[in-house]
Amino acid sequence: KSVVLRDILYADCASHCITLHGKHGRDTVLRVSFAEIEALLCAYPCFCGICRGVVVNFHEVAGRQEDVFLLKDGTRLPISRRRLREVQEAYSAFRFDRLRKDGVD
Repeated sequence: KSVVLRDILYADCASHCITLHGKHGRDTVLRVSFAEIEALLCAYPCFCGICRGVVVNFHEVAGRQEDVFLLKDGTRLPISRRRLREVQEAYSAFRFDRLRKDGVD
């Protein structure tokens, strides 16, 4: 099954299944290792592993409060304390690059 990367809000893992949460409720469930999906998605700068078993699409982030990303659809995703600095740096770099390229923040 093909999935458009830009349509992925975030991916998470539960019970050995990966769910790619898509826009408009179009979720895709896969039975592959999370490490494989994380490696594939995080090869793109708009995706980042923010805590164990969760990868977010920075395009879908509406804001950040302390250790939580708030997505445009209202979903709240926790950022692990261990990865907080790394995630903040990746998100800042993504926003800066987007502002530089598109003039959009």
